[in-house]
Amino acid sequence: MHEKLEQYNKLTERKNLFDAEFSRRRLTVPAGFRLQRDTSPHNMEFWKQQVPCSNNYENKNRYVDAFGFNVKSRSEMLVGQALKELGLEAKYEPLLILRGDRKKTPDYSFPVPVIDRCFYVEFMGMADNESYIDKNYGKIEEYMRNGILLNRDLIVICGTENWLPSLEDMKRIIASFINNAVSRVYEQHSSGHSN
Repeated sequence: MHEKLEQYNKLTERKNLFDAEFSRRRLTVPAGFRLQRDTSPHNMEFWKQQVPCSNNYENKNRYVDAFGFNVKSRSEMLVGQALKELGLEAKYEPLLILRGDRKKTPDYSFPVPVIDRCFYVEFMGMADNESYIDKNYGKIEEYMRNGILLNRDLIVICGTENWLPSLEDMKRIIASFINNAVSRVYEQHSSGHSN
């Protein structure tokens, strides 16, 4: 009984986050809005085929995220916890093959079934370190050259060596991103336009 109450409370919290974001934006989702498709190749089928932990990097640290993945840092662990607390599924460091057979492993991918899409999260933990910024700028640039765009397909959450956003901040960032994605598809569907 306690487990069911805990699960109910988590779902209620998730719903409240989404409702608050929709209310803030004065949006409503019609009752008939189900399984709307975005035209991205990064759909549910693509997400299901992604293999987690594809970076061939052996993590031997103490950080395990809410999905049971051994992650590289406390910040990645918090991103995983935020995704889980929002009621999302996620895969840690799935393999993406980009143009020229270039391989990238974003920190997380997660699906949004109602629009048949998956999205990516990268945590940039040392935004105050110049060489770290240079290295990661190239990674973001490569995503963008392959059609994985910031704020459309990819969430980037930043921290510094001595600071990282709270779990609640991460949940709000992710919830807002999802609401934007769902709203975008709904608006396209309502106006009769596709991508």
